[in-house]
Amino acid sequence: MNSYKLQANGINLRGKQSGQIKTVCPKCSADRKKKNDPSLSVDIDNGVWNCHHCGWSGGVNEFVRPETRQALTSDSIYNHFRKRLIKDDIVKQFQVGQSKEWMPQDQKEHNVICFNYYMDGELINIKFKTSSKMFKMVKDAMKIPYNIDSIKDQDYVIICEGEEECMVWTQAGYSSVISCPNGASKNNNNLEWLDRVYERLEDKQIFLATDNDEPGRKLQHDLARRFSSHDVRIINIPLKDANDVLIDTGIETLQELYRSAKPLPVKEISRASEYFDLVKSYKKDGYPVGSKVGLFRTDLLISWSRGELVVLTGVPGMGKTTWLDYMYLRLAYKENWKFGIFSPENTAPLKITRMAEQMMGMTMANQNEMQTNHALNFIDKHFFFFNIEEMNDYNIDSILATAKMMVQRHGIDCLCLDPFNYLEQEGSESAHEKIGLLLRKLKKFATVNDVNVTLVAHPRKMEKTGNQYHVPRMYDISGSHHFFNVPDVGMAIHRDFETGSVSLYVQKVKYHFRGQIGSTDYVFDINTGRYGENDSFDVLYDK
Repeated sequence: MNSYKLQANGINLRGKQSGQIKTVCPKCSADRKKKNDPSLSVDIDNGVWNCHHCGWSGGVNEFVRPETRQALTSDSIYNHFRKRLIKDDIVKQFQVGQSKEWMPQDQKEHNVICFNYYMDGELINIKFKTSSKMFKMVKDAMKIPYNIDSIKDQDYVIICEGEEECMVWTQAGYSSVISCPNGASKNNNNLEWLDRVYERLEDKQIFLATDNDEPGRKLQHDLARRFSSHDVRIINIPLKDANDVLIDTGIETLQELYRSAKPLPVKEISRASEYFDLVKSYKKDGYPVGSKVGLFRTDLLISWSRGELVVLTGVPGMGKTTWLDYMYLRLAYKENWKFGIFSPENTAPLKITRMAEQMMGMTMANQNEMQTNHALNFIDKHFFFFNIEEMNDYNIDSILATAKMMVQRHGIDCLCLDPFNYLEQEGSESAHEKIGLLLRKLKKFATVNDVNVTLVAHPRKMEKTGNQYHVPRMYDISGSHHFFNVPDVGMAIHRDFETGSVSLYVQKVKYHFRGQIGSTDYVFDINTGRYGENDSFDVLYDK
């Protein structure tokens, strides 16, 4: 993880594990009069540092730096922008280049436009784009927003989808504008680029100007959840994108669209017409099934969706946490999900170790250094842990406040609370009423923040026949029938210690299109913590 690697370079992170900090430089502080001067700027999330006194800089993640391509001289490329009514001086301002590049889509060499991605004045990445709209970026280079340096010292920022849209908004008079390096997807948008620059966007008015299509609307939704609602304004594009508006009706229309940008709708009030596009998308594409882990029988029973509350139970020692961690790894690998983990019974280093074994399919002792580093880097990108040692208490409101920051700062898709009996809640209500209030609070948090909340809870009753425990029901969970009534999904993990097999029992699925009641069996590899169907295991990394 970056924090450990940075500290291995002698950098004092002052107890921080994420964000951007200033601290003393281990290279020059001992020789300075002001030995405690925090001259070293450290970006923990990106694993990079720079000393403003001695110039010592570096990083723990060795991103490739691209070679500078030729400055733009091709009149045919200028004509490409002119056809889109983008002026020559704007193209020059954005330092567009030209090159001849091999493109993986058709495995041929093409003349390409080079969109140069700068941060702090340094070339970080390049997007190569052909006239037929094939594109690629520099392999193993860091992904950042296009035109990120434009937002410095500004109190607003426009976020759009493409480099040309950045140019269009700049031409319209709005210089603080960035675009997503990945474009938009109607599935799970990869916003890792946002994590890297999030602190640069804080305290700014956020204007979302995504494309007027299904992927654009999904991107708008995924971006909006990362910021405080009162900071977000929506620019409603009447055509496909801002460039089409420029061509069709001119700059004045773009300026009016900016001036008439609307705040996010009041969530407590809505009209049926606000949902028509979504309803029609169900007709066209089917119901929103949710994300799947890539295990055939498991995927028939359950899919994982943001906005839902999931309760997982099982007799202590049956492997609830191990099973859940493995499902989370599969969601991270298959669907790029990110997770916030509150797990006071399992220290983060031990959990990370076990997850690395689950991912690589071998014990830590049998992994070589490259395999271990690959697993740790993957876990570092997708899992964020509550620092249990630094928490004063486990009050549910404090936990959810931190989880809210995880949603905004890191874009987590799921909050895991494991186990329930560690959660503290104030109030004079009975234990039964407190449980109902807590579960409804978790469900509301899931809905409002568009995040899956999974709660692990032990059963109150642990009946057995001979040496074998019975499979617990949701009604058997300690303290309240609310554990069955409130959640969207209810499951139990059960293990047969005589045969070694593990079973998943899905006991409640609110939406029929996201799963079904039933059970499936797994083989369990106790050495690596993996679960397999059909007596086999698959790998969670690209060999």
